[in-house]
Amino acid sequence: MPLLSPALDPRSIIVLAGVMGLLMSIVMFSMRRSYPPSIRGLREWTLAPLASFVSTVLFALRGVLPDVFSIVLANMVLFQGCILYYAGSQLFLGHERDTRIWSVVTLVLGVVLFWFSEVQPSYPTRLAVFTLAISWLFFAHARLYLRRRAKRVGMHLMTSLLLLQSLAAGLRCLSAVLGEAGIGMLDTTWLQSLYIVMYSLTALMLSIAGVLMATDRLRLEFEFMATHDPLTGVLNRRALIERCEREVIRAQRGDGDGALALLMLDADHFKRVNDEFGHQAGDEALRQLTLRLQTPLPPAAWLGRYGGEEFVVVLPGLGHDGARAVAERLRKEAGEPFTAPSPLAATGIGRLSISIGVAVFQGPADTLDALLARADAALYRAKAQGRDRVEVA
Repeated sequence: MPLLSPALDPRSIIVLAGVMGLLMSIVMFSMRRSYPPSIRGLREWTLAPLASFVSTVLFALRGVLPDVFSIVLANMVLFQGCILYYAGSQLFLGHERDTRIWSVVTLVLGVVLFWFSEVQPSYPTRLAVFTLAISWLFFAHARLYLRRRAKRVGMHLMTSLLLLQSLAAGLRCLSAVLGEAGIGMLDTTWLQSLYIVMYSLTALMLSIAGVLMATDRLRLEFEFMATHDPLTGVLNRRALIERCEREVIRAQRGDGDGALALLMLDADHFKRVNDEFGHQAGDEALRQLTLRLQTPLPPAAWLGRYGGEEFVVVLPGLGHDGARAVAERLRKEAGEPFTAPSPLAATGIGRLSISIGVAVFQGPADTLDALLARADAALYRAKAQGRDRVEVA
């Protein structure tokens, strides 16, 4: 097999890849310190290129260190670095970290590599076994993202890189089986250098893909924080009004038969809850209430916190009858007693009730301000008539 220029010898490529991995580890470490803990997996993505750097140092010292370090330990550390990338993706995508099977594979690899380096030396066998294992790992890693079917650029890049690296490792395994492996990892052959260059670039790009995904997740979290109430998790007042305005414009155009309804809800005697049980119990009561309110809502509905213990529900496509039916379901669900598992039951809060005012869009001349005013008037009428009831404007 033809040799390459000494300028492109594998040892130099390996050292360069290690340095790039170290730099990416520093970048990920800085991100982890400044990003919120809700973005999981950054610690593993920080350690992964660091492990790759350690492995490249061991590889580059082939002939200086004993083979048990520069072959066996180097490959095990490299494989562990790939496992850390995998673990980071598990956490980032919302799974629990589970790499037990890959830890077993690492130990088995160590035994096999030791045997075929110290007991019965065979570079082609070592290469075939290792590339088969790492091809399997990269493919399993890619499947995490393939199952998500995400449309984000960072996730697409991560998936493509993992599949590409799985394919490259698989082809390298095939070359070893076919007798094209050469006599050692540091052979200056085009095939060996191509594989090492490809792996080095892929390892660098994996970290870049991780940075893109983490940045995108941070942006989404900021957008969520800007549009959602921090206590209850539903739309905040600003986002709620924007949603209402869009739905009114849609109704004014006549989309969906121009049907639209608003529900204004208020927790009954809520000041008493704060006074008797404390504001922490009051906050928990609001959280529990919003969870209950979301259950009976139709898919197209929007729930937002209007202020204090007051909420608004936007119901596109519904008229008087449909809106009242939804309101009655909400009232019934909200009034269910708090049972033993609920912290509110332990506090002494038996149940909450809500009063609801319903207003329906009345035609192209109607406005959001008028809708809200009618819903508010109906709400006060419900309270004046005994609370825990629904009134339609």
